[in-house]
Amino acid sequence: MLRVVAAVAMFELGLFVAGYLIYWIVQRPGDLDFGSQYAAAYIGIHYGWSRLYDPTLIGPIEAANHLDGFAPFQHPPPDAWLAIPFLLLPLRWAGLIWQALVLAALVAAALLVSSSKGGTPPLGAAGPAKPDPGAPPAARRWDRALILLSVAGFQPVLFALGYGTMSPVVFLLLVGTLRAMEGGSPVLAGVLLGLTALKPQLTLLTIPVLLAAGYWKVALTAAGVMAALAVASVAVIGVSGTRDYVSFLVSPDTLLHPVPWTVKGLVGTGTPSFIATAVVIVAAVAVAIRLRPPPDVALSVGVLASLFVAQHLNVGDFVLWLLPVWLAFRAGRPWWLRAVAALTWISGWLVVGVPIVCVVCDVALAVTFVVATARQSHDRDSKGNIESGEDMALRSEDGAEHDVQRLRRGKREVRLELRRLR
Repeated sequence: MLRVVAAVAMFELGLFVAGYLIYWIVQRPGDLDFGSQYAAAYIGIHYGWSRLYDPTLIGPIEAANHLDGFAPFQHPPPDAWLAIPFLLLPLRWAGLIWQALVLAALVAAALLVSSSKGGTPPLGAAGPAKPDPGAPPAARRWDRALILLSVAGFQPVLFALGYGTMSPVVFLLLVGTLRAMEGGSPVLAGVLLGLTALKPQLTLLTIPVLLAAGYWKVALTAAGVMAALAVASVAVIGVSGTRDYVSFLVSPDTLLHPVPWTVKGLVGTGTPSFIATAVVIVAAVAVAIRLRPPPDVALSVGVLASLFVAQHLNVGDFVLWLLPVWLAFRAGRPWWLRAVAALTWISGWLVVGVPIVCVVCDVALAVTFVVATARQSHDRDSKGNIESGEDMALRSEDGAEHDVQRLRRGKREVRLELRRLR
């Protein structure tokens, strides 16, 4: 019954998202985050990549393409490289194609998760997951439908598609990372995770969490890919372009920009947010070292922590919430973890109106994952101790029986020797 109610509710919300997205595309064509990527690619081709972050260039280009307001290019250089093929088209058509591609990325991510059997390796294991026996076909069809509907009815999806952000691409790469880890391909998982540097603030803490959890091949490969992208970026935009980008990242406008749906919404901007970020990093790493969580939990905690401490975040970036929400509903997970995940999904509709609720839900879901994993680890340890005690008892019984048999054999040998002497 709950599945039916959830499906109907998400379907109706999905209709609203689809309708408003059509209105957005028709009536607000200039309200497009992808426009800054398009303008940056144009600058790189026509003015040189060293001027990629020159605000005196990007403003007139955006105005010439009828974009609403000035939006500086805030992304790493590879984001501009991806937009180069779209320069063959006017921005309006390029934007439509890009929006179709990010929609396809969301659908692909949902299908990848729904086709997974949800197996997880033992705690701390880095090998392939043991597949679950699988649910009945009817239940799997329900799961697939609910996953797709959870995408369609999620408000951040509207903003991600409307603005044409990079978030759905990063989301697909994360899902691919999880599938590769559970499939026993740590190097491939690391490559996919490293490519999330297209929008690094969304996944930045996943690498230290995975490294601390024991998935060192994934973490080191991801770090290597990110380092390679950074080197390539510096080589292309040069020293002056790199200086402009770093200046933008550490500028007061960037660091002190209020983002109410992150840690800044709790403690404020500036030094308090930096201290809170350091505390979150230490806590996340400590939890990973202590619990050695399975890949899905490690990725979920890493993503939730990254979103919580991000210095810059927009509403569309919350599409990444879908991954930990989906993983909370895997077989064997406690009902209270699923309840918190459901509330987190619902709070996605409050990002704009009541952002503090989203901050609380983000933290609550991460903490609940940790508690559920700790309880699972404790239960396994307790079971192991019981089994060890039983084994010791059996060994003791076997040893005592062996001693009795040796004593009986000794008595028989003595009797035989006495008879021989007589």
